[in-house]
Amino acid sequence: MTQQDETAGREHATPPPGFPVPRTGSVEERETTAPPPVAPMPSAYLPSAESVPEAYPAPPQPGQPRYGTPPADGRTGRQYGQPVPSQPGHGGQPGYGQPGYGQPGYGRPGAGRFGGRGTYARARARRDPLLAGFWERIAASLLDWIIILGLPVAIFFSPLERIWHELQGIAATYPDLNSPGAQAAISSLSRDPATLSTLLHYWLAAFGFALAYFWILHTVWGATLGKRLLGTRVVHATDQSPIGVRDAGVRTIASLVGPVLFVVLGAPLNVIGGILWIADSGMPALDPRAQSLHDKAAGTIVVRKRLLDRQRSDQPSPW
Repeated sequence: MTQQDETAGREHATPPPGFPVPRTGSVEERETTAPPPVAPMPSAYLPSAESVPEAYPAPPQPGQPRYGTPPADGRTGRQYGQPVPSQPGHGGQPGYGQPGYGQPGYGRPGAGRFGGRGTYARARARRDPLLAGFWERIAASLLDWIIILGLPVAIFFSPLERIWHELQGIAATYPDLNSPGAQAAISSLSRDPATLSTLLHYWLAAFGFALAYFWILHTVWGATLGKRLLGTRVVHATDQSPIGVRDAGVRTIASLVGPVLFVVLGAPLNVIGGILWIADSGMPALDPRAQSLHDKAAGTIVVRKRLLDRQRSDQPSPW
């Protein structure tokens, strides 16, 4: 085959689809002559075999965002990619009722909901230091009840001593107090009219003395002997003023309901009185103002006298 035939065959050969068609002519002609436009090819991934869009988009339509402009966020009205100011609740700033990250309340001891602290610790954290502590109140109450229960013992010492000696005789006769013989002897002693009369008079005297003890001392001093030893006082919850006869009486009666029901009612009804007694005594540990049930009934609080006197001395005189 001659060289002319080979040249003609190359000129008339059809390149395969997608293969670039070489340009012919001089360099000047190739630089000034633009290639013919290529028709877009249909795409199998577009509906109805639509063609692939061109590399450069069409001009924006009226009322439509320009191509390449980030769409706006419908929640904030801002476009994606623009800086958004810090929201409250993040970066240590309060907001939305929740503590920010890095603030107390998330895995750290604090006054937050998930701070890992119990109800008692949270109540102490937000409690006024003027209020008497829970253990101060418990210690004062124990001292008061030792005095209250000890005085009737001195009054009814002889009949109470007889009951004690009979119990000692039962314990010496029956080493196992759970045995049927020991239980029968104890039941017989408890149903003895003399024993019932002694216990009835003892508890009547004890609760009568407790009523007078709490009522009178709170009215006169604002404190019982136990509270005076612990340095605490009972005052009005509104203005820390001394309480009167009425408030002291309401407070005393409300505080004695649980113990009276526990002693007077027979088992198992006496459990009601025991639960009420425990709830009344333990409530100051959980209450933000350290109030028990009888405090809430009378509108009173128990404070530290030293801090109360300092607070009153710091207040300016109205005269």
